[in-house]
Amino acid sequence: MRVSVVVTVYKMKNWQELTKRNIESILIQSFRDFEIVVSDDSDDNEIREWLNQYGDKIKYYKNPGEKGMPNNTNHGMDMAKGELTKILYQDDYFYDERSLWDIVRHFTAWTQWMITPCVHTENGIDFFNEHRPYYSESENTLGSPSLLTLRSEIKERFDPRFSWVLDLDFYKRLFRKYGKPKYLDKVNVVMGFHQGQMTYLLSDERKQEEFNLMKNRIRSRRKYD
Repeated sequence: MRVSVVVTVYKMKNWQELTKRNIESILIQSFRDFEIVVSDDSDDNEIREWLNQYGDKIKYYKNPGEKGMPNNTNHGMDMAKGELTKILYQDDYFYDERSLWDIVRHFTAWTQWMITPCVHTENGIDFFNEHRPYYSESENTLGSPSLLTLRSEIKERFDPRFSWVLDLDFYKRLFRKYGKPKYLDKVNVVMGFHQGQMTYLLSDERKQEEFNLMKNRIRSRRKYD
């Protein structure tokens, strides 16, 4: 198996519509050597039953650990069997039918992790705010984990203490161990923009707490380098 596409799900607002858009963007990919790994963070079986419409095209797993996006993503990554792990959050989706092929053909033997450009949408029709990623030590200029593909042999995982800066913390650790990512040169993912995003759900106080925690971790690490 070449690629595991890890989709993390829970019962967010409009989850049926968003999950359908996500899954079907994977199923139409021209590159076919992939598996879809769904990790479900919900408390009941409603999503599992809804996914039955896709039959054996999906490998479904219930997150057995603590709830939350970091743990749910980590569980999906742990279940991946492919050489490469591509994260694609529930409210995001592939830009076109060649998106997976573009990742695979540019992922060389020397590539450890890759970040791809994206656009944003509110309605799934109109696109705005094209994002071209680059690496920064001080802020998340790479973007959401939905833009990330990495070798499955990499065992770094998202820190469950973070929700707001979980991607920035994770990217810093990847950079520290593997250097800068490879950048794809074309838009590859569409990011769903809606009121259920973490941007709207977390308080400013919680966001600041996470930034402070991450800064303290960096200071401690540098002290012993």
